[in-house]
Amino acid sequence: MNYGLSGVLDTAPNNSLNTSGDYHPFQNYYPPHIRSVANGCHNPSRLTGQHRLDDNDDEQQQQQQQQQHHYQQQQRSDDDYEINDIDKPKLLMWGLTKSGKTSIIKLIFEKMTAGETLKLPETKMIQIHELTCGVYVRFQIRDVPGPKTASLNDFETFAPNATTIIFVLDVTEDYTDAINLLVSSVQWMYKHGHNVRFEVLIHKIDGVQEPDRLERYSNIQKQVIVMLHECSIEKPLINFYLTSIYDHSIHEAFSKIVQNQMKQLRALENMLNIVTESTQLDKIFVCDIYNKIFLASDTKPVDTQLSELCCDVVDVYTDISSIYGASNSSVLDSMSFCTIELSIGLILYLKDINPTTALICIFKKESKINEALMEVNLNILKKNIQELFLTNTKCSKRQQLNTSITSIE
Repeated sequence: MNYGLSGVLDTAPNNSLNTSGDYHPFQNYYPPHIRSVANGCHNPSRLTGQHRLDDNDDEQQQQQQQQQHHYQQQQRSDDDYEINDIDKPKLLMWGLTKSGKTSIIKLIFEKMTAGETLKLPETKMIQIHELTCGVYVRFQIRDVPGPKTASLNDFETFAPNATTIIFVLDVTEDYTDAINLLVSSVQWMYKHGHNVRFEVLIHKIDGVQEPDRLERYSNIQKQVIVMLHECSIEKPLINFYLTSIYDHSIHEAFSKIVQNQMKQLRALENMLNIVTESTQLDKIFVCDIYNKIFLASDTKPVDTQLSELCCDVVDVYTDISSIYGASNSSVLDSMSFCTIELSIGLILYLKDINPTTALICIFKKESKINEALMEVNLNILKKNIQELFLTNTKCSKRQQLNTSITSIE
C-alpha cells in the first residue's frame, strides 16, 4: 500500500486564514446504531421522534423516512470498517482494588464526571466494554475486580486473551503491593509466552504535591525495571504515565494506549506529516470528539499544553453545537468547522472527518496560510484517512458499536 498522501498540493503562502470563529448548524442525523452507551452519545430512542410534543404526524413520518435513509447509507459505509473479533484488540484493566480502574472507563467512555466517579461502588464482577474511537478504531476493555494484595488468581484467568494490560497504580497509597503485583503480572505473561505490552498508569497524581510527582514517577519506574531485571526480563514492553481524572492527563495517556493498538498509526502519521509540511501548519491532531481521544498526530514534538488546548476546543465546539444545533443531529457533519484565535497568538481550526472524528489544526497567527489550499489538502487528507482504514480493516457484519456487558461473578 502507498503510505503517502495522493493529491496534496504545495503551499502558496498568501492570504491569511479567516479567524472570525464561525459555527455552523448541523444537518445530518446520527444513525441509531452508533448512539450507544459506552461512548457517551445520545439515547437512540430520541431519534424516533415519539417524544417530541411539537411534531405532527406528517412531520414525524417525514423525519423517520429521512432517518431511515441516512441509517441505510451509514450502515453500508460502516460495514466496510468492521473488524473480526479475532483481530480486535483486547485490553485488560488490572491493578489493586480501589486503584481507579472503573472510574477511568466511566470518565472517558461514558461521560461521567470526576465527582460522580467517586461514588462508584467497588467492582465485584467482570465488566466487558466494546468500545470505538472515531468509527474506525475498535477494541474491547475488560474491567475485572482487583485483588487486595499481590495475588494473581484472577489475572491467570483473564490475562491469556489480552493483547495489552493497562495496570492502574494508586500513587497516593503505599504502592509496594502494587509494584509487586505489576512485576508478578509481567513475569507471569513472559513465563507463559505472552509478550504483550503493559501500560502503567501512575494514577491519582492530583493527591500528590506537584514537586513530588516526578520523583515518585521515577522511583516507581526504577523499582519496576530493577525487579524485572532480577527476573531475567531485560527489555519488557512497558510504558509509564502520570494520570488524574481531574485534568487532561488521563485522556492524553489513554490516547497513546489506543494509538498503540492501531496498525494504521505509522501510515496515518505519515499522511499528517505531509499535510503539515505542504500547508505550513504547526500541528495536526485526529481526535474523537466524544471521548477526547487523539488517534494520531504528526510526528513533530508536542507540548502537553497543546493537547489540553485541543481538548478545550472540542469542549467549546460540542457545547456550542448542543445549544445551536438541531436536537436530533450529530455534532459534526460534512460542513462542520470552527476557527478559534487565542490570545497567545495561536489559531486552532477544527474540521470534520466523520460524525465522530475531527481534524484539529494548530498554527501561529502570523503564519501566512492559504485558506483555499488548506481546505483542499484537508479534504484530500480526509479522503485518504477513510481509504487507509478501509484497506487495512477486515470486514464483518456490524452488530453494535459500543456496549457494556456485565458477566456473572
